Order: sequence, then structure tokens, then C-alpha cells
Amino acid sequence: MRHVEGWIAIRGLRCRGRQGTTPEERERLCDYVVDIAVRHDVGPAIETDDLGQALDISALATVAREAVDARPRVLIETIAGDVAEAVLRRFGNAREVRVRVEKPEPEGLGAAAESVELSLSR
Repeated sequence: MRHVEGWIAIRGLRCRGRQGTTPEERERLCDYVVDIAVRHDVGPAIETDDLGQALDISALATVAREAVDARPRVLIETIAGDVAEAVLRRFGNAREVRVRVEKPEPEGLGAAAESVELSLSR
């Protein structure tokens, strides 16, 4: 089978987690919007048109939601890093993952959202 580098992405995945600079903030569940893109070999999926050869996008969403919800954090950067690391652990054929975590209407900022975006690769 030929090797074809491609990106599989989810935009606007709604997740819930705990994050904030004070213990009280870290007690409250907050909404987050997560974008994930995974670079991997899509050649087998293209050649076979077989769902079993494709990256499981439902599993990708589950991994991201579980990582966001895994534990309270102080920083959004930590949430993004945890999501990226979880994706690389779960999907052995992933070569790179890009993650953007957005916190809508952050308290006390007077902004529509704050976000962190990062990339991890093997």
C-alpha cells in the first residue's frame, strides 16, 4: 500500500473539565471547545475504502474528552498538552497532533474566549 500523509481533524469538540487559578475555580466544571488535527498515513484507508483502515474519529473524540476531564488543572496549556499526549499514546500511527483548547467567556477577562494551541510530534 502506498504511503499518503494526511490530516484527520475535529473542530469545535465540546468538552467539560476543571481548570482555574484558584482551588474554587478548579472545583467547577467548565465548558471547553477543542480542535484536534492528527497527521498520519491515510494511504491504507484511501486504497481500501475500509473503515477499519481509517483513524477512528469517534475514538479520537473520546480520547480528547477523557483527557480534558481527567483532572483539575491550573493552566489551559496543561489541558492542551494532556490532550495531545493522550492522542499520541492512543493512536500509534499518529505522527503529529495539533490541539487547540478554547475556554469560552473566561471569568474576569472581558473576552469572548481564551485559548492555547500546540503541536506535538513523534
